[in-house]
Amino acid sequence: MSSPFASTSKLKLPPGQPRLPPELIEQILADLWSRPQRPKERAALFKTICRVSHMWLGLFLRVALRHAHIPCPLFARDFLRLLPERVASQGAGDLFTAEATALVNNLCRSLTFHVDGSTSPSTGSGAGHTATRSEPAIKLYSQTDAAPTAISTVLYMVSTFDYLPSLRHVSIEYTDWGYDDLFDQLRLAIFPTQVTHLSLKYSFSAPALVPLAVYLKSLYTRHRQPHFSIPTVRHLCMSGVPTEFVADMLQVCPEVETVEIASPARLYVVAPMPKSVHTLVFNMPGKTLDREQMHWWMLTAALEGKLFHPDTNGRIIVRSGTPDPVTWIDIRRYCRRFRVELVYERDECPCSS
Repeated sequence: MSSPFASTSKLKLPPGQPRLPPELIEQILADLWSRPQRPKERAALFKTICRVSHMWLGLFLRVALRHAHIPCPLFARDFLRLLPERVASQGAGDLFTAEATALVNNLCRSLTFHVDGSTSPSTGSGAGHTATRSEPAIKLYSQTDAAPTAISTVLYMVSTFDYLPSLRHVSIEYTDWGYDDLFDQLRLAIFPTQVTHLSLKYSFSAPALVPLAVYLKSLYTRHRQPHFSIPTVRHLCMSGVPTEFVADMLQVCPEVETVEIASPARLYVVAPMPKSVHTLVFNMPGKTLDREQMHWWMLTAALEGKLFHPDTNGRIIVRSGTPDPVTWIDIRRYCRRFRVELVYERDECPCSS
């Protein structure tokens, strides 16, 4: 994959082309940028929009740098180029760099890292070039893979040099990767203190990998003494991970207040949670919850294991399709015995997670 910022030369609009109001263009660009996309698609979108016109470039930079994505290692390198001291030492050599540098340090509120195990360095290719593997596989471990290394590098620079003062949310999205990279390689050991929200998402690109992913979840071994801590995180969101992984991250984030879990199961594993946790959110959009699905929460055992601290009036929010009414009433009644409020929020859209 070539550098995303290699060329930002403008494409000319056809003569007489009607012009949209800048506010509408910015809204359209924001909608495009916020949609879920594979890393390669996002990199291509970025490069294409930046080449439309000077006006589009200016509007899009406000969108893309407010909620920045690092879809490949080259984006990490070029993102770091935009930070103030780096630009001062190198000089702003083009329009893109000059405009982006003026925006990024003040605007950036979220950073999303994409680590895609379905691509690997091409043999004989230049730096940064990738090729899709011929057969689906899950990458379990790598000390040298540039994509996860970019996480550590960018977070180190942002933290050490006090960049991005408005940054509040860091997201890491692993595709076709195992669950131990964050812990074994200490990806979050140096973490910006201004960040209060952390999201971790694991997904798999091919249906053939799902059985292997389930097997990997069953093999996951607890990191009971993690070598780093992130006490500034207040909101922790996790998707596609084993419950033991959730328990490990609760140790890493000892002051977290709200915890979101997709498709929860065996919640007794995370009990007791830190005293600071007051809200637990179950995200299962578009799913109609039957008795068996709710049984796998094992909420009774979790509450008896002091899921919430006794001094905390805990709250559990379930975002899903319609739950089985009888089971729901039984669970809500049991929650009340432990001074825990059970709340249902309808979410019928399977795309919202």
